[in-house]
Amino acid sequence: MQNPSGGQKDTNPPIVLKTTPKHGATNTTPDFIELEFDEFVKLKNIQNELLISPPLNTTPDITLKGKKLFIALYDELKTQNTYTFNFGKGIADFHEGNLLDNYSLVFSTGDELDSLFIKGTLNVCENENENQSIVVGIYEKNSLVRDSTIYLQKPDYFCLLDDEKNFEINHIRPGTFELCAFEDVNANYQYDGVSEKIAFYKELIEIGDTADFDLWLFKEEAELKRLDVDVKENGRIHFAFNKTIDTAFAYSNQDLIQKIEMDSLFIWPTSYPKDSFLVYTNVNGHIDSLSVQLDSLKKHNIQLTANEKRLKSDDWLTIYSNAPIVKIDPSKIKILSDSVSLDYKMEIEAFKMAFNIPVYEGQTYQVKIEKGAVLSTYENQNDSTNLSFYSKKQSALADLKINLNTSTENYFVELLKDAEVLERIEPSKNLRFNELLPGSYQIRITLDTNKDGAWSAGNYLKDEQPEKVFYYTEEINLRENWELEIDWAL
Repeated sequence: MQNPSGGQKDTNPPIVLKTTPKHGATNTTPDFIELEFDEFVKLKNIQNELLISPPLNTTPDITLKGKKLFIALYDELKTQNTYTFNFGKGIADFHEGNLLDNYSLVFSTGDELDSLFIKGTLNVCENENENQSIVVGIYEKNSLVRDSTIYLQKPDYFCLLDDEKNFEINHIRPGTFELCAFEDVNANYQYDGVSEKIAFYKELIEIGDTADFDLWLFKEEAELKRLDVDVKENGRIHFAFNKTIDTAFAYSNQDLIQKIEMDSLFIWPTSYPKDSFLVYTNVNGHIDSLSVQLDSLKKHNIQLTANEKRLKSDDWLTIYSNAPIVKIDPSKIKILSDSVSLDYKMEIEAFKMAFNIPVYEGQTYQVKIEKGAVLSTYENQNDSTNLSFYSKKQSALADLKINLNTSTENYFVELLKDAEVLERIEPSKNLRFNELLPGSYQIRITLDTNKDGAWSAGNYLKDEQPEKVFYYTEEINLRENWELEIDWAL
């Protein structure tokens, strides 16, 4: 004996039996919309899921009563316009939660339904895997003047991206439009400037064109602002800014050592007066000054670290310092492999030291650095440090060869894993990444139009497009003791 099963599980979404106004109706200007279903339903985040195109200025009220859904409209609908109400994933049956996915109700306030459409693809410049709420919209315009329209108005027609980053806007009337896309963080259907990402088409479009439109999404660069100045250990002065720094120059009546790191400028005076001194900076044209008190500079042990502990066959063993390297005592540095001390050749830069040693397959290396081996400014020195490195057998590694077919000469190719750039190669006939660990990777190519060696963002008001970034469409799966060769045509 057992409990009755209750029958087969319901897997069918609710069915719309009737709508007011009717789907496809013309010459109608309703004050409310009614949908009647064949079963009881529930709403799931309906205020965000319901997309109304063209958008309304006042948010409608949405209520459920029995098997009916009511939408009260408070805006006066525009004449001679086709309206689309897309419910996204906002309606599901009450018991099993089966979604009525992307159901749309379409009607017109004029004599006929607008039937034109546009479609295209959105390319993401900075991180292809980002999955924000992207609105793709068109604005009716007669001239391609980049003005405040997209900051102050909602699009005349819009849609959201699908999972493949494609878009299609339907039921558009004939006309000339500006095509844009933007990351709608606060769900207001307007572009809010540098806090959100944007893409825009280079020309006005005539609705009815059959071509697909490609857009490149990017984040505009903010105006440079200094956020903070901090004087900390190691005699270090830290200028923090709101964006990545390209160029910086610091000067004083004292000798200085400087370092740019992302959005920060670090400065170390090499000598010190008895009391205070002035430091002047020019960062991307932003002029600043700071009075430094001698007693604010603190002594602290400097830290020695390794960014990459796996050595390739032609690698130098590299150790980084968080403060300038002024002097090194080689007698206090030993490199060992299998407890055998190795001879090495050393090269020193301001913040790193590199050791040339014979790298053999499948070996481990220990670097022993005694206290005081590395001296920095303000009489700072390293504490005792032990670091380990290793190499892999060639049979446990993989190579990647890229046959690139492109007409452009200015580009660079990057190898990524989990959205982090691992390696980069410049244009050449032989595009190869060698001695890679087995696993899954991505590759992307940046068209370096201005030849500055970095990706450059665009600017909407200046009508400047970003440098284009292309991702290889498939994931790169590398196996040990294998060379993978791929053909890539842009």
